[in-house]
Amino acid sequence: MKNFSLRKQSSIPRETLFKISTDVSNFHVILPDYFKSLKIVKDDPFEKIVLENISFLGNNIRVKTKHVILSPDVHKIFILSGPLKGTIFNEKYALSKLGTDVTISVHLKLNGFLKFVPFVDVFLSKKMSKVMNEFLKSSDNYLKASLSD
Repeated sequence: MKNFSLRKQSSIPRETLFKISTDVSNFHVILPDYFKSLKIVKDDPFEKIVLENISFLGNNIRVKTKHVILSPDVHKIFILSGPLKGTIFNEKYALSKLGTDVTISVHLKLNGFLKFVPFVDVFLSKKMSKVMNEFLKSSDNYLKASLSD
C-alpha cells in the first residue's frame, strides 16, 4: 500500500465546506467530470454506502464506497470494490485564518493491472491534487449559486 497526503486551503468556512464535501448525493453536481451517477444504498447520518459510476483514468467504472462522516471535521472514504479496492481517503477540515485547511491522507491500494503500472501512485497523487483544486473551485461556485437563489 502506498501512502501520500495532499493539503489545500479554501476561503470557504469549515462548516460549509465540510457540508458540501459530505453531501454525497450532490457529488455529480460539484464534479460532473468525475462522478457520472450515484446511488446511495445506505443513508445513515454518520455512514453512507454508495454505488458510484465514476470516470477513472479515462474509463467509466462502477465502485462501491463507504463514507464515514464525523462532523465537523473528518470524512473518511473506503473503496469497497473496483481497481482501488482497499484504498482509504481520510479528509480532515481544520479552521484557519483564511477559512479552511483541507488535508487528505490517502492509503492507496492498487489491484489488478494497476499493480504493474510504474509510477501510477505518483500519477494518481498529481491527479488527486488537480481534482482537489477543481473541487474547491466548484464548491465556491456551488456556494455562490445557492446563495443567489
